[in-house]
Amino acid sequence: MPRKDIQTMLSLNDRDAVTAALTDPSLDPALRALIGLRVWQVDTDRRRPLGEILQIVVVQPSDPPETIHDALGFPICWDQADQPGWEWFNDHGSWFELAYVLTDDFGMLVFVADHPETNDTLRFNCLGVADRSPTSHAD
Repeated sequence: MPRKDIQTMLSLNDRDAVTAALTDPSLDPALRALIGLRVWQVDTDRRRPLGEILQIVVVQPSDPPETIHDALGFPICWDQADQPGWEWFNDHGSWFELAYVLTDDFGMLVFVADHPETNDTLRFNCLGVADRSPTSHAD
């Protein structure tokens, strides 16, 4: 059972869902800023439905692999997952961003929480790609 203080997965594929996420005070402000920036950058043709251009999936701590895979349409949480490779990856500190170009005019952004309760394999794979300086521990 998910903890009450942790959000569950978000799948945003229309402007109403994006607006709801951007105005949800319970969502991490850094995540809201990232979602807003990416939609602003990608949604340049307001005559087309956003879902024809972009889908945003937010992987939250405690989201089970099956839920994540269902939202994306392909598995990303298992070793050697059968998935398209991401086009680019960004480490935003508390969030990892994976961008997939699935067709010539449709892409998917996946934001993954850098949190101990995020799926172990997915988080491990993101941390393995992230360009972070090693932390030093004082004895």
